[in-house]
Amino acid sequence: MDDVSWYKEIPTGKVRGYDGYWYEPIWINPADAASRNIKNGDIVQIYNERGIVLGGAYITERVMPGAISQDHGARVDMIATGPDEWIDRGGANNMISPYEGVSMNCHGMATTAFLVELAKVSGSQMDQWREKYPEAFARKYDPASGLCADAWIEEGGA
Repeated sequence: MDDVSWYKEIPTGKVRGYDGYWYEPIWINPADAASRNIKNGDIVQIYNERGIVLGGAYITERVMPGAISQDHGARVDMIATGPDEWIDRGGANNMISPYEGVSMNCHGMATTAFLVELAKVSGSQMDQWREKYPEAFARKYDPASGLCADAWIEEGGA
């Protein structure tokens, strides 16, 4: 539903950041948000040793203290793809989920219950990313629907 404009009317559908980008909501308990000076609508990052995924803060009692929640499977919108930095702006937190599958007998991604840290994204941090990765911020983007499919389509030929 990333490209359905009316879906963004639902408070938990997407969170519009100060930069106009529609971020995947990250549900945060008020106590955790307060301890990190995070307000509703702030751009935040969840991160671990695998990388960073950005999202929009959605402060709610519906998630317990010490935990966060962000739907997985969002549209990928990579800012950086390594080897030193791995940053996704689209909210695809499966990019930072564990490499190992959930079972020895059947592979499945562990897209819940993995360790991350949470922090507010500062304006200066976002500015550094814009300067370092200008092509990521120059992709075609519709203010109503979000990232445009043709921002990723490349012309090929024989």
